[in-house]
Amino acid sequence: MYRDHYSPPEFAERPQVETVLISWLKPIGIFGLSIYNFILRILTLGIHHFWGKTEVRKRIWCSVRLNGEPLEYTGTGKELFLGFLIIFGVILLPVSLATFAAVFLFGPESTALKVFQFTLYASFVFLTGMAIYRAQRYRLSRTRWRGIRAGLHGSSLSYAWTYFWTLLLIPFTLGWISPWRSTLLQKIVTDDMRFGNRPFHFSGNSGPLYKSFTVFWLLTALLAAGTFGVIGSAMADFVLLADGDRPPQLPPDKIMKIVGLVYGGLFVAGLMYMVLSAWYRAAMMRHFARHTHLDNLTFQSTIKAQGLLWISVTNYLMLFVGGIVATAAIVGIGMVVLSGLASAGINPLGMTSGASPAMLIQKASGAMTLIFVLSLGMLLPIAQSRSVGYVVRNLAFDGSIDLSMIAAGAEQDIKRGEGLAQAFDIDAL
Repeated sequence: MYRDHYSPPEFAERPQVETVLISWLKPIGIFGLSIYNFILRILTLGIHHFWGKTEVRKRIWCSVRLNGEPLEYTGTGKELFLGFLIIFGVILLPVSLATFAAVFLFGPESTALKVFQFTLYASFVFLTGMAIYRAQRYRLSRTRWRGIRAGLHGSSLSYAWTYFWTLLLIPFTLGWISPWRSTLLQKIVTDDMRFGNRPFHFSGNSGPLYKSFTVFWLLTALLAAGTFGVIGSAMADFVLLADGDRPPQLPPDKIMKIVGLVYGGLFVAGLMYMVLSAWYRAAMMRHFARHTHLDNLTFQSTIKAQGLLWISVTNYLMLFVGGIVATAAIVGIGMVVLSGLASAGINPLGMTSGASPAMLIQKASGAMTLIFVLSLGMLLPIAQSRSVGYVVRNLAFDGSIDLSMIAAGAEQDIKRGEGLAQAFDIDAL
């Protein structure tokens, strides 16, 4: 039997419908880059931080592959540096000067000063929300894939206001507003996101999160009550033996027992809270992923609590050990340099020959503490890479997308980096 059959002309544009596979390729040379950035930050008194952060982002972005092709990060260190300078000049410096002026004019105990400080704290909370949104907008505007740019087309003021007033409700609701608040903020950001000219869409609500949150909240409350109970019973001897203004006299073994109970209780409580928090955060991340869409693509996540906990704990230990090693190396180099200067008759520390051992120890311990704190971030690029890698390896897409329908998208007029996020130190990458 004859059937009428139609074949489209060969020159007709065919839809480029593709499924999307996401993969992670471990960054090359991230350890060497960490050491290089750390040394240059010291030598440039911190100025290299912005260029170092940019290079780390480029390597992490390039490690994320969509259908085998890498993401591209096009931001520059100059943009981040200029953004920070502007925020420093427009916000941080004037606020610092205004604070000193307020103390001088009103007095340290005046009601006017307290009103000023309260207004200042509230303003910084609002600016924190703005910084979070603007940092995400900058990173997305500097992200490309196959020449198609991402973006965030919304109002940072609107997001900051929602961030502010919902945060104020947390203590009044004993934290029960948290799942609703997190979902609302996630929806605002996701619905404002673009890939080329195609919008993302968030279809979730907070209802499914409350089952996990209820368990998390109740267990956290029991944990807090138990921790306060242990610490309270340990401190009871101090209260019972107190005699007026004189401190209680306890035998050394009793003091050691109390100290062990207090710090041991805090350590165990902190560890258990990390487990509970990881369990809830994993549930929240899976929930957010399955309700995020781009055309016919739907995100899916298989993140587990044990995975988040493992990444968090090992990253913390790695940063801690890295700080110790860096501190030891710097102190060793410093001792060699000081010894050489001393043999040449130069005394850079200004210490006299009759200085007491206590004074020497005090100066040395203060310097070592400062060096250690500054050295904690030496291996931060590795920790960031491990965290992003874990999220990407547990991310997948359901459905397909017609790439022929996606245009490059309009270039956003963003000439400077995330100055607010840099100033408030809230940027994840």
